Amino acid sequence: MSRAIIVTALLCLGWFPIQIRAGDFNFIFDPHELECTGNVTYDRVMLTAYRPRTASDERRDYTDIQLKKLYSLQDYLDDRAPYVTVGMDPSLKIPYGTPVCIPELNIHFRRNINLQVRDTHQDLLGGGYRRVDICVRTQADSFDDYVNLMDAHLIF
Repeated sequence: MSRAIIVTALLCLGWFPIQIRAGDFNFIFDPHELECTGNVTYDRVMLTAYRPRTASDERRDYTDIQLKKLYSLQDYLDDRAPYVTVGMDPSLKIPYGTPVCIPELNIHFRRNINLQVRDTHQDLLGGGYRRVDICVRTQADSFDDYVNLMDAHLIF
């Protein structure tokens, strides 16, 4: 028998002891699985965070440009959202729902983050492709260093 670590576990059904070899499971993280695909890459992009203001009387404070629900990064990580709402410069006229990728977020959260450009506002005007707003759940989440990066990459 090899030097593999053997863990004995009990099955809940019938309480039969079984052996599990640690080598049967690959816990090594492969960063290539998180690579972004796309045709255009922008370097030195500044990420900033914004959050919905659900207590506001203005519907635009908690919806995107088509008045649909904002989906936050935290909701996506909790498997409560199909994508993360991203805001960019309105003068770019990026089609609603355009997918984008930020490899630094994928690597930090160890999964592919489905980012979609579905929002914009006047604070982003003039930022071009050098500024991306990431929707977050709460004010506390808006202080996370990984949604406030100064030197990220944006891939379309």
